[in-house]
Amino acid sequence: MSELRERSAGFDDVEDYEAVPWNYRAIFGSFKGVPWWAAILCALVPAFIGAFIDINSSKTVGWTFNAVFFVGALAGILLVQRRSLFAPMVQPPLILAATVPLLVMFTGGVQKGGLASMAIGLGRPLIDSFPVMAVTTAVTVALGILRIVIQKDPNRPSKDEVREAKAELKSRSKPAARKPKPARDDAAEDRPRRPRPEARSEGASARRPRPEGAPARRPRPE
Repeated sequence: MSELRERSAGFDDVEDYEAVPWNYRAIFGSFKGVPWWAAILCALVPAFIGAFIDINSSKTVGWTFNAVFFVGALAGILLVQRRSLFAPMVQPPLILAATVPLLVMFTGGVQKGGLASMAIGLGRPLIDSFPVMAVTTAVTVALGILRIVIQKDPNRPSKDEVREAKAELKSRSKPAARKPKPARDDAAEDRPRRPRPEARSEGASARRPRPEGAPARRPRPE
């Protein structure tokens, strides 16, 4: 029986060790989420592919880029670890600013002829993709805040426990009450008291008798 108990205790320790901590989980389930760099790649790679397809065909972004960009950013914020929510929440504008102008320049979407033509060639895809970028950013930020509110430490103390702990600290900080004086002993009061020596009469000499053969003491001059 003792061996079976030890084995069962060992299995329980292994299960507790293999359990994924709450701040490493994704938004659903108890499995481990992806790190922050993988969440960025979830949105960056589809956005790059979608923008490449649209810019090659129409010199600007279209529905292909909008769909894959939104889905990639949504997957990143849902699958990322709870402790790494900041990067997926703010990545949509950064990914858009990094992919679209770069692909426009490499695919020859910028017309030669001056700064005005270059600005038009780079600005048109950015303007066309601004609505989907705004919607995607709002969705990722909302989901990130939702995860922050919902996914909390299950072992955190409750409000009642915090209140009790504060009350205990206050009680400890107060000075200790003074101890009451001990009660008088009645038996000691009932004991007979020794009689006091009678007061000596006025003018009586309290000096000790002079030993024999000792010279007489001279009186002090007044």
